[in-house]
Amino acid sequence: MSKEGDTFALPINNPYAAVMTDRFLPNCPIPFAGSQVDFAEMARSEASLARLKDHPKASALLLHKGQVATDGPELLRAAPKAVASLGLYDPGLIFLGLEGDGDPVFAASLKDDSQLPPDSLMDLRMHGHRLTPDALAVAGRARSLFDWHRTHPFCSQCGAKTTPDEGGAKRVCGSCETEHFPRVNPVVIFLIEHEDSVLLGRGNGWPPGYYSALAGFVSPGETLEEAATREGMEEVGATLSGHRYLFCQPWPFPSQLMIGLVSQAADKTINVDKNELEEARWFTRSEVEAVFDKTGDAFMRPMPTTIAHQLLRAWLSNQ
Repeated sequence: MSKEGDTFALPINNPYAAVMTDRFLPNCPIPFAGSQVDFAEMARSEASLARLKDHPKASALLLHKGQVATDGPELLRAAPKAVASLGLYDPGLIFLGLEGDGDPVFAASLKDDSQLPPDSLMDLRMHGHRLTPDALAVAGRARSLFDWHRTHPFCSQCGAKTTPDEGGAKRVCGSCETEHFPRVNPVVIFLIEHEDSVLLGRGNGWPPGYYSALAGFVSPGETLEEAATREGMEEVGATLSGHRYLFCQPWPFPSQLMIGLVSQAADKTINVDKNELEEARWFTRSEVEAVFDKTGDAFMRPMPTTIAHQLLRAWLSNQ
């Protein structure tokens, strides 16, 4: 695999060859995806977890309030037994899975960041693109799991306290014995195109000049296409059809699956709902190309860690 400018040189049959950036895997251009960790669902008994913690190559990622400790482009790690003696947020050590040749990898959320080297904590949303693809993917999984444990301490059936089980893969109610599993919320994120232009919007309070694809949660009883059609009408009054799926992205803020589409607008008429968006605008292909080539400033492009960034790259490449 060789690099050419801002993209990887990939086999011609790779469907994402044209949208690859130099930060992501050749078979997975999407940030936070492509994890090489085996979740090891069948190795989560108490006895198995105890053995895995004692493994000579076991390691634990270190987080603090949603940020991850890093060492350059890699994640800062420590021995699970050493981490277990520190003050940790619920649920303590989480078993993420097996990586490499079967090396166990755990994660812990520290209550006291003074245990970490100065300036080692990273905000994944803003600076995750500085990590290697593998590191970004496993860090995103850890962050999502800790967010879920933090927000689900009680049983939704009876209200009793729940406790973590199977290395953090689930929580169990001690009263009614209901099992609770981490949830993922589906979100459609879609580029609206008409002829050779694309519609982008900006939310209230966003940084000046920042525009992105429109997005919305999928409601019960909806298909992805129906959700995009509804959101397009609600947010900008656009009549959409011809939705085309491109790819999806795990988005750990807190735990969403961003499902990327390109949607066709009947025309360029829009009516922006100011409760939903601050503004929406049509941008020509040449304007978008200039932004990505850094020769124009029609808008501020979405961060490389976002699926919106990758969708725009795909659109420019006629994927």
